[in-house]
Amino acid sequence: MTATGVLALGLHLPGAPVDNEAVAVVGGADPAWMKERIGIRTRHYAGRRQTAKDLAVGAAESALAGTQVTPDLVVVATVTPDRPVPATACFVQSHLGLAGVPAFDVNAACSGFIYALSCAYGMTLAAQSRTPLVIGADTFTRVVDPTDRRTAPLFGDGAGAVQLGPVPDGYGILAVELWAEGSQALYATVPREGWFTMDGRKVSDVVMDMGPKILQAALDRAEVRLDQLNRVIVHQANPRLVRRLADHVGLDESRAPAYGSVTGNTASASVPVALAMAHRERPFRRGDLVALVAVGAGMTAGAAVLRWY
Repeated sequence: MTATGVLALGLHLPGAPVDNEAVAVVGGADPAWMKERIGIRTRHYAGRRQTAKDLAVGAAESALAGTQVTPDLVVVATVTPDRPVPATACFVQSHLGLAGVPAFDVNAACSGFIYALSCAYGMTLAAQSRTPLVIGADTFTRVVDPTDRRTAPLFGDGAGAVQLGPVPDGYGILAVELWAEGSQALYATVPREGWFTMDGRKVSDVVMDMGPKILQAALDRAEVRLDQLNRVIVHQANPRLVRRLADHVGLDESRAPAYGSVTGNTASASVPVALAMAHRERPFRRGDLVALVAVGAGMTAGAAVLRWY
């Protein structure tokens, strides 16, 4: 018997880091406030001609470089697609030379990667895929008003990729849980014409409420206890909020690392970027129990539990 697990990880952060002083020149926010209040020091901005596809391809190539695996499915989580139609995943598929391989996008905002992971995992269970490539990619700074001192400092651009494939039974993805509440959809939104807007207090309240709940639901489904987890990769909304959530459920910094201080909030890319950074910093070992958890606009939430192989 085989299961589906992570075979390789990749990430792509475009350009040089952009520090708080550079953000302050345009938006006027105090650099010290950015560092102390939200915990972000730097972030990355896509180049003028770079799109979500370019970042997604960079992350995919980073993941595939260390494997002999050929993806048989491409799923891209993004809220900043290259075009409304067709899916950005189709451009990625073409660039990677995967002619004929199914490709589609998923939009669940900052929870999008876990939603995409769930879709890909479900297709492996249905025997429609064995080696899905799942990517989170966003150029979210393009939809944020650079002069808005409340939101502009929060965001960066980037992409992360996870190549899935067969692993021995008992390893890999153990459980995935998803949630959404459309009555809260306007807490964070990008209107058809205009910049991103957010009710920060309401969004934080949902994060603190649904983050622990969706994580526990996934743990229950996987029959794993919180104290058994080696690491929990949380959506990097901002380092302060990550720390609040981790403290709330009783996770110290070694088990719930924060990388948003150097990436900002990269939206759909946040979870896979943080997962790749965590693996680079301290490689996961065979048998490690790893959880992913995110809350995003919609409002949406997702969590997954994996046993590393």
